[in-house]
Amino acid sequence: MKKYLNPNYILQSALILLCLISFIGAVVYRLYSLDNLGITITLILVILLFIIIQRFWKNNKINSLVQTQLQKNKKGYKNFLLFILRSFSEGGLTSSPAIASLPARALASVGATVGYLLLFTSCLYILLTHQTTQAIISPWQVVPSYFFIFYGLATALLILIIIKQKNNNGTMEQWNHGAILLLISLHYFLSFTIAVFIYKLGYGFDPFIHQATMDLINKTGSIDPKPFYYLGQYSLIVILHKITHLPIAWLDKLLVPALAAVYVPFYAWQFFKKKFKDNITSLLLILIILILPFSFFILTTPQNLAYLFLLLILLIGLTCQNLYTLNILYLLALTSLLIQPIAGLPALLFVILLTIYHSDKENLKKYFYILIFIVTATILPLAFYFIGKTNSGTLDVQRWTSLSPLKLIIPNQENFILNFIYLYSFNLKHIFTILVLAGLIIAYRYREKCKIFALYLIMSAALLISYLLVKLLPFNFLIDYERSNYPDRISLIAAFFLMPFVITALYGLTNKILKQNNIIKLSFLIFLIILITTSLYLSYPCFDRYYNSHGYSVSQNDIDAVHWIKDNAKEEYIVLANQQVSAAALREFGFAKYYSSPLLTKEGAQGEVFYYPIPTGGPLYQYYLDMVYEKPSQETMFKAMDLTGVNEAYFVLNKYWWAFPKILAEAKLEADSWQEIEQGEIYVFKYGK
Repeated sequence: MKKYLNPNYILQSALILLCLISFIGAVVYRLYSLDNLGITITLILVILLFIIIQRFWKNNKINSLVQTQLQKNKKGYKNFLLFILRSFSEGGLTSSPAIASLPARALASVGATVGYLLLFTSCLYILLTHQTTQAIISPWQVVPSYFFIFYGLATALLILIIIKQKNNNGTMEQWNHGAILLLISLHYFLSFTIAVFIYKLGYGFDPFIHQATMDLINKTGSIDPKPFYYLGQYSLIVILHKITHLPIAWLDKLLVPALAAVYVPFYAWQFFKKKFKDNITSLLLILIILILPFSFFILTTPQNLAYLFLLLILLIGLTCQNLYTLNILYLLALTSLLIQPIAGLPALLFVILLTIYHSDKENLKKYFYILIFIVTATILPLAFYFIGKTNSGTLDVQRWTSLSPLKLIIPNQENFILNFIYLYSFNLKHIFTILVLAGLIIAYRYREKCKIFALYLIMSAALLISYLLVKLLPFNFLIDYERSNYPDRISLIAAFFLMPFVITALYGLTNKILKQNNIIKLSFLIFLIILITTSLYLSYPCFDRYYNSHGYSVSQNDIDAVHWIKDNAKEEYIVLANQQVSAAALREFGFAKYYSSPLLTKEGAQGEVFYYPIPTGGPLYQYYLDMVYEKPSQETMFKAMDLTGVNEAYFVLNKYWWAFPKILAEAKLEADSWQEIEQGEIYVFKYGK
């Protein structure tokens, strides 16, 4: 019974359950529906498979040994909570007998822990009291600058808690591992959820589409068409919503940030404590990982969820030694495949490669390695080629010239703080490359202990070739500014596979510095705090003198505009607006209107057009671009109306749009009428035939 109460067992079992819900739910949805019957079938299959998988636990000697070790960590959580509860329930830190009897080092640790929790709470309070419904480019426009001081102090206290855990023998108290890991997870959660708390109406554009889709699936059981991707995320959130009755929007917002905050530190610790000798450095290393910007964990999208599962596969794969763990890896890989194949395919191929690595067919291994390498290098380019083959455009080797060379950039145009932030940002590729090279040297020096790293290098090299091949493709079915998205995703995945080398280099560097004198150690730790805080700033959209992220958030004014249009429309209508207004319409009304267009032959099987522009696929978006980049003419609006067969149309202009005064004046001359919203923050122009 004790095993089932162990936090580590609970976390691992929860991950298995989530993957089973996602994977089986996706299959049931694809073959049938996620109505009440479909969800019932899914949950029955999930429970049966979960029981079957967990039976491996009882019969696995390796896992039994690990479980014995993890059982010791359970005391960490228990003692951690007892310290906090007793300190307040028995009259405070100084008067509590439970605390007073502790050694001075333990008492200092408890005090630092309480201090960290107070700073953590203060940071959350700052975020919650600065939520906004305004159109902003960056959360740092509304988050006060003193937030970074609180965050930096919280980081400093967390580092202090970690490095002060050595006892007189120079080793770390075993029971503290779990408590510190919990604090690190809290720090990860704080780092990953700033957008969740600041953007009250929602952050980004894609989540609004996905949330509207999941809401429709929740109400009707299914939508058409049913693709082979995204289904893993849709099924997971819809089923969790049915079980918990929590809002779909909040489940979606928190899914990736919360899971990443829990499972990245958890599985990083499982790897570090097995491969590295110093537990202090290992725990500190989990925190040091935050020096690398983590923008793919601040927002839930299918791609980001697949990234998370891929990273967990890479961490677990480093210590995979038994069939039970391999089953978990295959489950994660198959789940990520049904969430987003761009990450799912490399994940599945890597698990197959790992299976070959652990097999006893020594004479066949090299041939399988070559085969996996070739498949990894070509499968994504071929998939993208056949997806876009009906679109115009040819392969062009000159696109490789757009690859940015590695050259040192030293910004010096602003104040010291901004200069330092962008010195780090602009040269992050150099830093990452140096860490990889250092890790390669260390891995080669200890090649007997780092044999498995070769698999990661093989996959990274194959994905780099895949990136170069995909870079040649025109992607003419996407708008201009999105054509680099898919190659960039592959390059990021290639970088993920190099993380073992980066981690090894960081461990070696940190371990050496912590053995130096106090001045060097203190300088390093201060620099580490600055880097983690800098990474936090860079992980979110920026709007400063060096960088403009451009994308505005959905605002209350956008919502007011779409409601005004709906309330004042006399007949069927379309709207030409930017993507944030379209997101507001999706948030408020879902997929309310589609129009069949005989003029279209490539927009779906029936040529259906959504009544608001969708940049990633709707034909109305080009008409909107013509209105704002050429001229807001009545002729353009009539063409859009002819496309959809309606006689009423609206053009929405946000005040923050570039050339706003010019477009406003021209639109007033062409439109039948216009409406000012929120003292001119948005103008809505009406056109009719």
